[in-house]
Amino acid sequence: MKPVGYLLNTKEGLAGEAGLYYDFIFARTGVFIRAENPLLRATLCINSAEIRGLASLYEDIELAHGKIPHALYDLAIYALMASCPLERYLAVTWEGRYRLTTPTQWGEPAEVKYERVSSTILDIHSHGTMRAFFSYVDNADEQGLRLDMVVGRLDTLIPEVEMRLGVYGYFTPVTMGDIFDV
Repeated sequence: MKPVGYLLNTKEGLAGEAGLYYDFIFARTGVFIRAENPLLRATLCINSAEIRGLASLYEDIELAHGKIPHALYDLAIYALMASCPLERYLAVTWEGRYRLTTPTQWGEPAEVKYERVSSTILDIHSHGTMRAFFSYVDNADEQGLRLDMVVGRLDTLIPEVEMRLGVYGYFTPVTMGDIFDV
């Protein structure tokens, strides 16, 4: 089996050889990347186009164990606010249930270094008093199949939050309702 698959989305179904890690899928609605791990399955459009003769495909995200409880979002925001102005890292993991984990880390006002946690479905990091955005460092670091959240302006009543889905270097924004049980 090849590491990467190249598939056509025909009216009869997918045609071609699937890859071990992820697949590029050519569909009527564009070029997509699809990947799956034990926690997450995602289909992401990487280039919109009309490719005649193929069947349509659309973006999709599915959490294997259902959406993450909203209480973990609230807890994460409170924990990050308590650490302001330092940058901090948290992980939502699956350990028979979703858990908010704080790994060993070293935070400064403009940087955080941390140990990776297995079974992570959502990476969360803060930007202290800066705005919430995904930096070039984040883009370079977040190359797997995972959900990412960055929280900024932690010195305000309502912090800024940005969330996205990452599929091996391709990214798309996601909403609170896509990943949290709201």
